[in-house]
Amino acid sequence: SPSTGDCGPPPAMSHSRPSSSSSSFPVGSRVTFTCAEGARRIPGLPDTSECLPGNIWSRLPEPCGRSCSAPTRLRFAALSKEDETRNFFPVGTNVSYVCRPGYENSSESSPSSTCLENLTWSQPPELCRSEYCC
Repeated sequence: SPSTGDCGPPPAMSHSRPSSSSSSFPVGSRVTFTCAEGARRIPGLPDTSECLPGNIWSRLPEPCGRSCSAPTRLRFAALSKEDETRNFFPVGTNVSYVCRPGYENSSESSPSSTCLENLTWSQPPELCRSEYCC
């Protein structure tokens, strides 16, 4: 068992690994978590846990998660302003596109794409037609 004033190993996380593999941490020591392979940093979440008096680690929400990479770039459409600013796309996330200048929407709905279970993007439908064609 850990000695007095020692927190022992940091909490286990599903998608993050501690920066130190030591099993002994005196009160006041900090451990930073980095993302495991295939996981990405969740914006805005802390990534450091501290050994507190009472030999407990400070609570730390999982700082990483499974996320698709940036959505597919399309010739005929650009990501919506809202989706353009995001950088974390968990499975099930939907992004929408707006037709680029010179293209018009050929349907009622916007082209969209979803982050799939295998962390790839679904193929967005080509709903934007060139205004200079046909």
